[in-house]
Amino acid sequence: MKILVTNDDGIQSPFLYSLAKTVAASHDTIVVAPSDEQSWIGRAMTRRGRIDLAEVHDQFSCPAYSLTGTPSDCVNIALGYLCPEPPDLVLSGINIGHNAGLSFVASSGTIGAALEGALHDIPAIAASMYLDPNRFQRVDHARRELDSDIQSHVDQASALLGSFLDSFFEKHRPQYGQVHSINFPTDNLDAARFVRSRTAHTISQPLFERDGNQFRFCYKPLETRNSQSKPTDRETVHNGDISHTIFDYSNLCQ
Repeated sequence: MKILVTNDDGIQSPFLYSLAKTVAASHDTIVVAPSDEQSWIGRAMTRRGRIDLAEVHDQFSCPAYSLTGTPSDCVNIALGYLCPEPPDLVLSGINIGHNAGLSFVASSGTIGAALEGALHDIPAIAASMYLDPNRFQRVDHARRELDSDIQSHVDQASALLGSFLDSFFEKHRPQYGQVHSINFPTDNLDAARFVRSRTAHTISQPLFERDGNQFRFCYKPLETRNSQSKPTDRETVHNGDISHTIFDYSNLCQ
């Protein structure tokens, strides 16, 4: 299978490297990712200015490139210029942090990149990992070199996602505009199951702190309203399982 791998945390993300290494062992893989972190940017594209391309030689076991653009820029340019043939799958992730709950889904560069692939009529998967506050801080500070326990957890998630890909086209019939979103729990994947889930209703609130006439992003936990028949993605992940949510952007108005 030919797979295009991307993310929104940037080409230096150890989560990206783990996933690409796993996928490249079994599939014809190309990595095209932003040169810097592009979180919380959705499906934004660079309307003005130049995007620079660089080949990455020292990290990946497959062809790899960085672009000074958004995650969606990366997918769009990869599909137009860098992939020798159209890929069978666009795989975005693994994101540092979850993308569970509608407020996160709508903001996610990881999901935005997968959506760009889906809008090219290519099957698309976005993968993310919930990290408790302690682990998130450790990853955020380390970035390139993870502590051994976190590295092991990410590698296990990558392996599970690789196994998920092996049966993906047998179990699912991806359609135009669909994104399959996967969220891994923060630890203990040995007994974790893939559970079909709905996206939680997360209620947005101000996410900036004010200092005079300046504002700085400051994340705060969002209220979640769970009143749905299926388990939500957030419930599934907090219960220690792996959420699998299908977003069908072709049916937004129905």
